[in-house]
Amino acid sequence: MRRFWSPAARTTRCPAPRQLPSATLGVPFEATFTITWRPTRRSRPNIEEWVRERTVTDAANVLARLPATDVQTAQDTVNAVLGEPHRFRTAHYRLVRVHADLRLTAASHRILAQRQEDEERVRRLRFLRAELYEHPSLLLLDRIERSTDPLDPRQVADWQRVARSVAASEEWWRPLLEQWEQVGRGFTDAEMQNRVLHVLHDALAALTQEEANPAEAAQQTGKNHLRSAG
Repeated sequence: MRRFWSPAARTTRCPAPRQLPSATLGVPFEATFTITWRPTRRSRPNIEEWVRERTVTDAANVLARLPATDVQTAQDTVNAVLGEPHRFRTAHYRLVRVHADLRLTAASHRILAQRQEDEERVRRLRFLRAELYEHPSLLLLDRIERSTDPLDPRQVADWQRVARSVAASEEWWRPLLEQWEQVGRGFTDAEMQNRVLHVLHDALAALTQEEANPAEAAQQTGKNHLRSAG
């Protein structure tokens, strides 16, 4: 019976953890590898380093698409990919087993914790803007609930004014000012820009006056027509 030559299996480990990028900006994985393999008859010089480097490169390509927020899932995924059968046979070696251990450094944990805190703060601010500051009555109730001292009527009035100001800024003044700026950019001549902005200002002033006093606004409009006709 013919017996085939089979070299002994070798185990290669990384001498130090490798920093491999993740899909989370600024937060890499720290990876160590344990690789069991056999050389073939067509082995090459520095075969052990080559096995290790190819394995690390394959792992890096996988981890670059995975977020660092779930290390265990990333570790399971990269080990599943490294264990695919087509990776076990090459011209120079045969993989027997490969395993990657992932972790995050203390600095990476701090970065993730800070980002989570920042994201939660942004969500809370958006909630406050949507639910409280656009509705002065809710803002007032929120302050009453938080306060342990009797409320000063002047302070209550200040809170209501702040809420109304925020709501007006979001719904009216900020979009208006943005459009105003864009209109001014439509003219290259500085004098023409000023004239256009003055026309818009007069139109807005007339609109405001019309809402406040329709009769007076109609009288002023008639005077303007007569002046134009003359």
